Amino acid sequence: MIELISATQNDYTPKNDLADITRAYQVQFFTNADEEDIRKALWLLNSYRTIKGLVDSYEFVLKQPQENGLNDFDMAGVEGAVKRLGTSDHVSNLPANVLIAKETRHLNYMLYKRVTEAVLHAANNIVDPHERMIVQLLFVGERKYRYKDAVEYMRKGYKAVAYGIEATTFAEKRRKVIASLANTLLFNGTLDYVTIDYGLGRNKEGEIGLRTLNNRDI
Repeated sequence: MIELISATQNDYTPKNDLADITRAYQVQFFTNADEEDIRKALWLLNSYRTIKGLVDSYEFVLKQPQENGLNDFDMAGVEGAVKRLGTSDHVSNLPANVLIAKETRHLNYMLYKRVTEAVLHAANNIVDPHERMIVQLLFVGERKYRYKDAVEYMRKGYKAVAYGIEATTFAEKRRKVIASLANTLLFNGTLDYVTIDYGLGRNKEGEIGLRTLNNRDI
């Protein structure tokens, strides 16, 4: 079973993008990511802000005062009023569906946190300053730049880099850094959490999502 998350609509989807990224110049000590791995990595990069938002939302709610031992996420899963039975036990009196939802929600949170931290760690360790900034602008930075705006930003240059780059160089560096990140995420196991479902009812390209964790994965 997979958890499908809608990635933010990408405003730059050139023809043969995956194939071009796959052919990008890469220097690796391990087996390079193939086109499917790069597709997973690109989906993960495009989904980063969405998944990070879910992590931040979950952590915010957990920090809020609880009512009868329940936070807002728990209360949302209860049908009708939940009445305590005069006991300090915060678990035994909860409906079974709430307990299941609570456990599943926490497993999803652990998965989302794990993959977002892995993506951010890989992004922060990019050596080339132009490539690192491209990833910040397009994928993991607080503000999302449209492709053409990111190109213009990089063309003018910025304080962290001494010179600007033109659109063709930007496109080449984008492909190269995505290929490099795909290799990193493949090697550290992060792409193991991303799956492409080609099952019945899916389109021919398959549906990409994060597989559901179980307690053995934690």
